[in-house]
Amino acid sequence: MRFRLLLLCLPVLLGACSKTNPGVQLDLIGATGLTSGNRTASPSDTLLTRVYAVGNNDSLRRLRIVVNYEPGLRPIAYPTPLSSFDPAKNAPEAQEIVYLDSLIKPAYKSKPPYPGGEYLFNNSFAARTTSGTERWQYTITDKQGESASRAYRLTVRQSDSAQVYHRFTALLRPVPGNRLRADSLRAVRRVFLNLRTGLLLPKFAVLSRVPLAANQALVDLIALSADGNSVILSSPNDTRVLNLSGARWPDRRTTVLKSTRLSDTDFNNAATGATIAAAFAAGTDFPAVTNTGPLSKNEVIAFQVKGDGTDVFTGLLLVTNIVLGTSPTVACTVKVQKVP
Repeated sequence: MRFRLLLLCLPVLLGACSKTNPGVQLDLIGATGLTSGNRTASPSDTLLTRVYAVGNNDSLRRLRIVVNYEPGLRPIAYPTPLSSFDPAKNAPEAQEIVYLDSLIKPAYKSKPPYPGGEYLFNNSFAARTTSGTERWQYTITDKQGESASRAYRLTVRQSDSAQVYHRFTALLRPVPGNRLRADSLRAVRRVFLNLRTGLLLPKFAVLSRVPLAANQALVDLIALSADGNSVILSSPNDTRVLNLSGARWPDRRTTVLKSTRLSDTDFNNAATGATIAAAFAAGTDFPAVTNTGPLSKNEVIAFQVKGDGTDVFTGLLLVTNIVLGTSPTVACTVKVQKVP
């Protein structure tokens, strides 16, 4: 019933005419609380886009979402003096991420139904944490290869970009492992975190039927909950907790996690790369080494990520809030060294 009511209201809700061809029509629904066109956003803002597509000839087959970040997501280590910074030379190169590339199953609920069916998709995502723009492009393709696309651009301004460390917030929502019939919910929950940039990815962007190796290479930390009574943070190389075959995720990054005695005040006062590095050096390994064990509010975790080659960076993570139950959430603030 809700789906039918939505379809009836679409002429009013649609934000703008789509780029269409005779075979496929695609629109981004415009309404309060939805993002359907160019806009500004705050760092780490949670946004929602609702995609609606119609197949006029043949069945809708594939949805592809691509994001272009300009400049790239990596925090900029500004030179001294700041006036010597040259965006053309020093800013990260533009970065493209295939956020979703999946086969879809259209619905045939209209009276009469469209020949190729209809498709409705909700995309909830977090805006970038560094200053710049991000262009989201949605493309629907039918079985004949005909397609339609829509796109918008977000602009983000990070007020403390000139700091020697990068600070961002993240909200992770793991689905308990013992929750039944929750596969579709697990697919969209954002639990895969990049600790350098704050990029937060859902399962479908990392572990789809055709795994996206480029996205897997971005993951430094994963939020997991076995039963909703606790939440842990795990390094991607934690094979005891992440029960995955090597074929699905062959090359996993290593994130070293350490327990600290720091308070939330100590975290807030950590303002230099040396202070962050010293906190990591003074930390102690967790019993499980590759994961934190059950988290608690105001816990401060030190981490060090070993990326490609000699790329190593260190940071601190403060658990600012944790909610347990059938839909657990973990809110955290991260400070991470900027590496030139």
